[in-house]
Amino acid sequence: MKQLLFTIALATLVFTSSGNAQETEASEPAPTFEGLWETSYGRMRLNLEGANVSGEYSYTAVSKVQGTVEGDRLTFEYSVGEKKGEGWFELAEDGETFAGRWREEGSERWSRWRGTRITPERGVVWLVILEAHWETSIAEEEYAFGDMLRSYFTMASASHVRVRYRTFHDEKDLRRWSREVKFLAEPVTLLISSHGIPEGVTVGEEVIKAEALADCVRGSHNLEVLHLSGCSMMKSDVPATIQRLLGPDQKLPITGYTTAVAWDASALADFVYLSMLLIHRMSPTEAVAQTHILAPFTREDRIPGARFQALGLRSLSADGKSSATEPVDAERVGRRQRPGSGRPGRARQRPDESE
Repeated sequence: MKQLLFTIALATLVFTSSGNAQETEASEPAPTFEGLWETSYGRMRLNLEGANVSGEYSYTAVSKVQGTVEGDRLTFEYSVGEKKGEGWFELAEDGETFAGRWREEGSERWSRWRGTRITPERGVVWLVILEAHWETSIAEEEYAFGDMLRSYFTMASASHVRVRYRTFHDEKDLRRWSREVKFLAEPVTLLISSHGIPEGVTVGEEVIKAEALADCVRGSHNLEVLHLSGCSMMKSDVPATIQRLLGPDQKLPITGYTTAVAWDASALADFVYLSMLLIHRMSPTEAVAQTHILAPFTREDRIPGARFQALGLRSLSADGKSSATEPVDAERVGRRQRPGSGRPGRARQRPDESE
């Protein structure tokens, strides 16, 4: 009898252990082509919907790929500007690399194409500054807000913040640099620094409107905040239009100013705001509220006797709620959040411009 009970107990233990092992194995996600890759032709971001794959890679300004997955094989077509072709990738068993071949349309020659998965570095965030040239003549001094920000974020408390600063001359330039955001593995704050008018961002004689700005950030799902630092950007319908054009699949908070901001005032405001956002890890709405506390001239109403006019620093949350009308929980403002929670972007008047 004892032998029978022992046999039953042992069989139950083996069966249970086997079942748990199967559950553990079943819970592990299968290797996928989804994600960011370092490849033979630049970084590539692939998105997977069912068996369909679409993506971009950084070989040129407009390089796209789309195809279907069957097992561990992705069969695709690519386009580089006007040139097109086909190819295939095979995913390694661990899902960390792929290898394949491609050929241009009309060619019989196949070339190799390899990729290695890029894994986000824990705790790291990016501040990408895209700044227009302020100068209109050779006689003017050079102004570069991006240089100041890059130096500011070298402090020890900002060691997790990586800064990239680029200048743009026109809409084509802005599209080019904005497109690079999606090829970063970690969360990104995009700051656009230029003159601003209610119709959009200006560079030279060109006005870059909401439709183009939405195209610039479309598909960059690692972008957590867009900060439009130009004059009066949040007073217009540009931010709401950007969000509407992006649609429900890409939720993007937007921040900026409602008034014509002077260089010194907006520089001070952005230093405080970006510090709250990137160093103290607040959400955009909370970072705006904390900036209002620390730098009262950034509020909606001008303080009597203040030299700076009210800047009207404002946030438009991912669900379209404006900080000007939505109450903020005062007890939560200033509370530290985990790395990876929220972030910003930029534009302003030149130092010689008055309020």
